[in-house]
Amino acid sequence: MNIFRLSGDVCHLVAIIILFLKIWRSKSCAGISGKSQVLFALVFTTRYLDMFTSFISIYNTVLKVVYLVLAYATVSLIYFRFRNSYDSESDSFRVEFLLVPVAGLSFLENYAFMPLEILWTFSIYLESVAILPQLFMITKTGEAESITTHYLFFLGLYRALYLANWVWRYHVEGFFDQIAVVSGVVQTIFYCDFFYLYFTRVLRGRGKMTLPMPV
Repeated sequence: MNIFRLSGDVCHLVAIIILFLKIWRSKSCAGISGKSQVLFALVFTTRYLDMFTSFISIYNTVLKVVYLVLAYATVSLIYFRFRNSYDSESDSFRVEFLLVPVAGLSFLENYAFMPLEILWTFSIYLESVAILPQLFMITKTGEAESITTHYLFFLGLYRALYLANWVWRYHVEGFFDQIAVVSGVVQTIFYCDFFYLYFTRVLRGRGKMTLPMPV
């Protein structure tokens, strides 16, 4: 454990909590992509199956359980409790365009052709693109509430800190996970334009972040 890994975990948890509380307190999931949240729930499910086969630490296990509970609780709020506020028309990204290539790649590029290893690899690849339905929804509607952009900011910061964590581990421990690093770089790239808009618009006090509408 190093400061980059710990800070990344904190940012990840903060992002998930921000989104959950935003929906719960406002009693609305307007502007939130249910498809992205389902993909993240799938990411956690396929990645954390190792809880039943191995024990790393109490910290690790507790964090996994919290991520799973919050992920499925958020999906439940979107599709059941506050489904009347869910904008399914704007949340129109074709997730099969993500799931099919990711599933195929996880079978082709992995560290061991074993069920748990393939599912772990699938979760790593899927996490790198799971945010795309949310970013697509924001682009389609042309704006995002500040609380939603705060969620995306902390999610992007979590990935950036994990990149720093991998650089640290490579130099200090000689450890290098090619699949995780490449996927993390891809995911961070998706956030670059968002980060620019976040710093130049949201942090200047605007209530919403307005984006160019698609042509």
